[in-house]
Amino acid sequence: MEDIKAKVINCQMLTENVMELSIETYQEVKVIPGQRALFIFKDEQSTFQRAYSVVDQDTDNEKTLLMFAIKLIETGRWSNVLKKILVGDAVSIRWVFWTFILQDTQYPKAFIWTWIGITPVLHMAKYCTTDKQLFWSVSHKKDIFYEDRIKEIHELRYEIHITRESIDGYFPWRINFTKNQFDPNTEFYLCWSPDPVKNIIEELTFLWYNKIYAEKF
Repeated sequence: MEDIKAKVINCQMLTENVMELSIETYQEVKVIPGQRALFIFKDEQSTFQRAYSVVDQDTDNEKTLLMFAIKLIETGRWSNVLKKILVGDAVSIRWVFWTFILQDTQYPKAFIWTWIGITPVLHMAKYCTTDKQLFWSVSHKKDIFYEDRIKEIHELRYEIHITRESIDGYFPWRINFTKNQFDPNTEFYLCWSPDPVKNIIEELTFLWYNKIYAEKF
């Protein structure tokens, strides 16, 4: 399979260490909400690959717009490349893949994530057509981004929790699933670090929920 050629049409910092990157391909690309695109990068060492979850997409006239929110770190090879990227630059992706995807069912959905885990589940929430709820946990107010996008999603109920400071308009402390009444057939989509994912799965299983899909990062 040939690499998919694209160009950068937007790159901006959403927080001090999260970059929004939007690219436009020169062909139609099919993406199931939740999937990742595998980027092909090149630096002074060699060519390397890095996968990022798609936040949003739009297809028009055989072109596809793909949007990503990417965490940058000081020592990451991909971070060093992305810090230098400019609007108009050429980029390549190898394919779009991954099995952590929105299920094609009519069951209610609950999307649960922390911080940068927003990327696949926000995409899912936008295109979900059933009853849906969203729960987002961050440490500080400064870690929140895309709140405007969350508010724009049709018929979405949501909670944003801030765990390390008290801010009016946001929920304090961790997400408490025991206080929520979910339909017995609710599908849960988790995107969190390994230990919290394990704990949430145990908590939901104890409450007799069994339709759980998880992505760890």
